[in-house]
Amino acid sequence: MRKVLVLVLLGVLTMSSLALAATANGGGAGSRTVQVLDDCDAETFNEALGPGACAKDGDVTFAELIGQLLSMGEAPAWRIAPEHLTLADGGTVRATNRGGEFHTFTPVAEFGGGCVDELNDLLGLEPVAECANPFFVFVVTGIAPGDTYQTDPLAPGTHLFECLIHPWMRTTVTVD
Repeated sequence: MRKVLVLVLLGVLTMSSLALAATANGGGAGSRTVQVLDDCDAETFNEALGPGACAKDGDVTFAELIGQLLSMGEAPAWRIAPEHLTLADGGTVRATNRGGEFHTFTPVAEFGGGCVDELNDLLGLEPVAECANPFFVFVVTGIAPGDTYQTDPLAPGTHLFECLIHPWMRTTVTVD
C-alpha cells in the first residue's frame, strides 16, 4: 500500500510539474508569443547611442536605420511578429525580445509616436498619452535583449501594443 501511495504521489507531482512548466513556457490555449525583433549592428549603434545600446551583431548600421526611417517611415527589421493575433478571453501575450536593443511592449489606447523625441521628430509623430508615465513604459513594459514580458490576462476586445522607443513596431491583439 505504501508503494502505491508513493507512486500515486510521484505521478501527481510529475503532472503538476509538467503543468507548471507548460504555463511558465507560455503553453496552453490561453497564451500566445510574439517576437520583438531588430537587426542592430553593435559597433555603429553603440558608437552613435553609447555603450550597450545594441547587444547584437546585426546587419543594419545606425546610418542605414536612419535612412530607412527617412525613406520608408519604418525600419523593416525592427518589428513585432506577428502584427495581428487572436486570443481567447483571459489569454495572455508573451513578448520575447530577440533583437539587440531594449524595446517596450506597451499597451496603448491608440497607435502613435513613442517616447523618444528625436524619432518622433524624424517620423513626424506625436507621442502617445502613455509616454506621460515613463516608469510604466520603461520599467514595467520594457524588455531587454533576450528577456520576455508577459501581459496580464486580456479581456474581450481589441488591444494595441507598441514599442514606445521604436513606434513603428506594433501589434494588434483581438480577444474573443
